Amino acid sequence: IIYKNRIKNLYKTFTVNLIVKYIGVKLPFMTNFEFMASSVNNQLIEAEEAMYAPFFGSLGVTAAMIFTAAGSAYGTAKSGTGIASMAVARPDLVMKAIIPVVMAGIVAIYGLVVAVIISGKLAPGGKEYTVNSGFSQFAGGLVCGICGLGAGYAIGIAGDAGVRGLSQQPRLFVGMILILIFAEVLGLYGMIYIERNDAKNFIYSIYLMSYDLKTAESPAYAPFFGYMGAASAQIFTVLGAAYGTAKSAVGICSMGVMRPELIMKSVIPVIMAGIIGIYGLVVAMVLKGKVKASSAGYDLNSGFAHLAAGLTCGLCGLGAGYAIGIVGDAGVRGTAQQPRLFVGMILILIFSEVLGLYGMIVALILGTS
Repeated sequence: IIYKNRIKNLYKTFTVNLIVKYIGVKLPFMTNFEFMASSVNNQLIEAEEAMYAPFFGSLGVTAAMIFTAAGSAYGTAKSGTGIASMAVARPDLVMKAIIPVVMAGIVAIYGLVVAVIISGKLAPGGKEYTVNSGFSQFAGGLVCGICGLGAGYAIGIAGDAGVRGLSQQPRLFVGMILILIFAEVLGLYGMIYIERNDAKNFIYSIYLMSYDLKTAESPAYAPFFGYMGAASAQIFTVLGAAYGTAKSAVGICSMGVMRPELIMKSVIPVIMAGIIGIYGLVVAMVLKGKVKASSAGYDLNSGFAHLAAGLTCGLCGLGAGYAIGIVGDAGVRGTAQQPRLFVGMILILIFSEVLGLYGMIVALILGTS
């Protein structure tokens, strides 16, 4: 009904303006009609911006909690399986080996904190809580949740392989902790994104104009595309980083049993995978700073550009993380048998890493132009 009324008012206003401007007929009721059209326009914008705000905000709370909990559950279960298997032969290492389970549990705390913060900002839709705020909170909760899911996945895979290797080679402990830290920080990236208490998100300005093309191109849902672009940049790069970390960790833990002196050198693929998540964080912060309410002039053109920018960065980072994981796993295993392979492995990893950098460059150009 709302959009049907929009079309009717757009047609009426366009017809009357055309008569007055080009035919020169001045209708007596023109002033009143323009005022009524502007009033209806303002009411529709207000209704649109308030109607679904609590829905998207509530989804943000849910997404933050359920996905981080799922990631934490996977990390706990996967690590717990390795600990149970390892403890049969080395019960004296159980307390040291339980660290991956603790770190997986912390991932769920990130989601809990974000969910509580967002839920504290929920309010009935109105001038102080518009759909722009709802979109922002939904994106923040989704980013935190999916990043936590990726972090839990990486912790589970790395923890399982790490504790199994630890039972055969105690010197692997420090390397395992470093890998787990790089996996844990992926969840922290998602928490950093959380919707900020930014005053500009709560500015409520209404255009006093008749329906025209500019109004049609600035619907209340335009910021949704911008926030999804920012979320995509962070989510997909973190998923790529999580895969690269987990896959490399399996190779490092396997190699570390036979060559523990090479563990610190072999952590490089894990570090390079973690850097991909930083690319996504940078782009997400830049894009999020550009998104504003539709009533403040944010149109579909900007929303589409920011969505494209976020997808470009995110999917390039996902591909880079995949390549780093495959190369890192095979490279560290080969380095254990032939140390001269190390330089070649680093070169291949650099060529893999730069794919994520390309995506970040294009995303920044799209998002800031």
